[in-house]
Amino acid sequence: MQFDARVLGVPNHLAMAKQYLPKQDYTLEIAKMKAAEARLIEKLPGDKKAISDMFKRKLDAVAHFSCERFNFLQPLQEFACFVDGTTPEEVIEENAWTAGLHIVLMGQNDALVVPFDFPVPLEATVEGRAHPYVICSGTHIKKELEGLDEYVAVEHTIGVKQFGSFVKLSRGDMSRFEKEEGVGRRFWAKWGVAALRTVVENSNRAGVPLFVDPQFGQVPVGA
Repeated sequence: MQFDARVLGVPNHLAMAKQYLPKQDYTLEIAKMKAAEARLIEKLPGDKKAISDMFKRKLDAVAHFSCERFNFLQPLQEFACFVDGTTPEEVIEENAWTAGLHIVLMGQNDALVVPFDFPVPLEATVEGRAHPYVICSGTHIKKELEGLDEYVAVEHTIGVKQFGSFVKLSRGDMSRFEKEEGVGRRFWAKWGVAALRTVVENSNRAGVPLFVDPQFGQVPVGA
């Protein structure tokens, strides 16, 4: 499986899921969206109409980043904690503080990033699923990335502040970049900052969610 993050409307996402996923997984995807919408409205009742409108809005993909590296965000999450003197495990299990809370609690599996403002990531209980669905704030992630960029200096090392809106990297691409730059603590954290910044800013600007989900890694973005 590979890391996959795409920005598009919820109806478009579900249509893609219906076309490419087994029926059971598609049914679970619908349940995830319903649970996420309900949890957001519960947390942000003043934004109920805007939240409902977001979940109804149709929009083809406006950004997509994928690479053949399942744990793509792990180095960034570890680095975000490292600069605050903690670890992802301590943040998750012991409620340790980190300025990169939304980035860390996004985890390695599936998560939803939405263009709404709330200080702590939300968890939605999904019927038929053992673990909760994590919902993160795109506005907070943008701030977290800006803070981390002070340490990794993406633009001064990669040469660009962020990537183009549509990027797909193979294992060969990854190996080439590793050989060119050398792999240190900041290497993959730097790539994580650049990649997340691209998709999160597209999500915030377009007003539709960012879906982070490895199960869609082989699904064409324009499906």
